[in-house]
Amino acid sequence: MREKRVFKKILAVTAVVLAVLPVLVTFSAILTELFNRMQWYVWLQETVVPFEARLVAVLVKVVGIRGFVTPGQQFAMVLEKPGGELLPVALEWNCLGWQSLVLLGLTLVTGLRGPYTIFSKLEVVVFGVLGTFLSNLFRMALITTLAYYWNRVAAMIIHDYFAMFIALVWMVFFWWFSYAYLLDTKRDVGVIMGNDG
Repeated sequence: MREKRVFKKILAVTAVVLAVLPVLVTFSAILTELFNRMQWYVWLQETVVPFEARLVAVLVKVVGIRGFVTPGQQFAMVLEKPGGELLPVALEWNCLGWQSLVLLGLTLVTGLRGPYTIFSKLEVVVFGVLGTFLSNLFRMALITTLAYYWNRVAAMIIHDYFAMFIALVWMVFFWWFSYAYLLDTKRDVGVIMGNDG
């Protein structure tokens, strides 16, 4: 019964997010600009972005794209097209998927309430963080692939709008899997002791 309530909340959030998606994209852009002006992103840009850019370069090799990470902050990755043409791909700290991590955190606060064991809650948190990280890598690899094989306009549409859809699909799958296979309820100690007596 509790699981149904959580799924209803997730579906309600999904409906609201899809309805206000243009506003969210605009708000995200404003928040990003604010962080850029305050220089809070520098550590992410210098350490995390090159690491994730290397992972994206490995992922796009699967579809025949040769990419390599560039030093400095102007571009995080360059793709080599047939004939030697180079296509720069800007990966920034804002591309890492902090929005989906915030969404994960909000759903964890609601979804982990209840009589679940601490170990199973930790399993859910670890699974959620790793899955969110991997879904963001998939999203970045998809956008990079579109920019390479199609054009930058298609990549930007996916970047601005489809990214939230990927995060929501991941959240629905994450909570279904967590309730079906990971979360264990605590046993009633009094009942167990009563059976032993």
